[in-house]
Amino acid sequence: MNSTTQGRVFKGDYFDGRSAKKFPVTLRLAPERLHLFVPGKPDQLWHYSEIRLTQVGGEQGPVRLERETLRYGKEIVEAVVVNDPEFLNQADEVAPGTLISFWKRPQNRKWRRILLVLALIAIPPFLYGVWTVGVPKLSDTVAEKVPTQWERKLGDTVFQSIPQLSSSSEPDPKVQAALDEIAQRLLQTVPEQPYEFRIHVHPGKVVNAMALPGGQIVVFQGLLNLTETPEELAGVLAHEFQHVLLRHSTRGIIRQLASSFLLAIVVGDSNQVMTQVMGAAGELDSLNFSRNMEREADRAGMQMLLKANVKPSGMIRIFEKFKDQDDSPRESEKNDEKQKDLSTSESDDESNDWMEYFSTHPANEDRISTLRELSRHSETAPNPLLPNFDWTQMHSKSKKEIPEP
Repeated sequence: MNSTTQGRVFKGDYFDGRSAKKFPVTLRLAPERLHLFVPGKPDQLWHYSEIRLTQVGGEQGPVRLERETLRYGKEIVEAVVVNDPEFLNQADEVAPGTLISFWKRPQNRKWRRILLVLALIAIPPFLYGVWTVGVPKLSDTVAEKVPTQWERKLGDTVFQSIPQLSSSSEPDPKVQAALDEIAQRLLQTVPEQPYEFRIHVHPGKVVNAMALPGGQIVVFQGLLNLTETPEELAGVLAHEFQHVLLRHSTRGIIRQLASSFLLAIVVGDSNQVMTQVMGAAGELDSLNFSRNMEREADRAGMQMLLKANVKPSGMIRIFEKFKDQDDSPRESEKNDEKQKDLSTSESDDESNDWMEYFSTHPANEDRISTLRELSRHSETAPNPLLPNFDWTQMHSKSKKEIPEP
């Protein structure tokens, strides 16, 4: 059936909802209602609020209008199909915004509720996938594009922002020379790397070391006291160097920013985004590493040792010592209490607080087994590190001053 247009009057087909038969209908658009004239039937007034619209043929195709009504105690659905492509344009001029899509009609609340329930079921798994897979992958891709100059500035900023680090005294020249020689031996295996590594010794008794973005490495005196050979310390330094070379800190910061953006999008809080952007780079917990990053640094660190012809058993031994410490928390708590008893200034107490931000190197049997397996692939005979150096010079004298229990 061809439709003709006479001003704001259109031709179409009417379906009464009780049979499949169609009837010719004339429609007249009015500001508040749609007038239907069906030959042989009473005239009808369809209020726009009662009409739901289904556009079944695209922008230029037929338009189907439906209305639910009661006839003889039974709910039926009447319908009108208009083929004229100008119908919707004219309807919008006469009654703007009234003939909207099927899904927005008030009488379709039930369908909206169903869709809302389905969305609530589907969205959490989707967001979980984005959070656990999408954000890390995207962040790692972005981190690879970050200029090393930015990383160096970030590392310097973090280092200078922690008074307990930046104000620490320079180590003994012999100690610094030994550290530099170990570092040079390891870093010669990656001659093309863009970082300028700097090793700092902190007098704190915590058994730890940490890598800042851009190449700043901080070794605590407590870790030096625990080592017995240069090879043990080389194992820790190789691990920390790999955190820098693999951009773990940078990746962690970008992941935190990306996660904050995602959370803000979900909850609609733009202020939170700006807060996170301004503060993420300066937060210490952004420098903590995930288990996967730690394992990655383990493997790459051992490979660095093997390439440098450093005896791999030193790295295995220091990780065994870490594990022994983790397995005896009571003893470490005693040592902490003894160190606090020996502390005489508030700055020492403050240092204990900020040190808690930095993750230690948790060692378990699986990680140690992995290191042992990797060390078996060494094909060259190791060359000793610092054969003429008295390693006891690396130990702090204060270690001997702690009384035995």
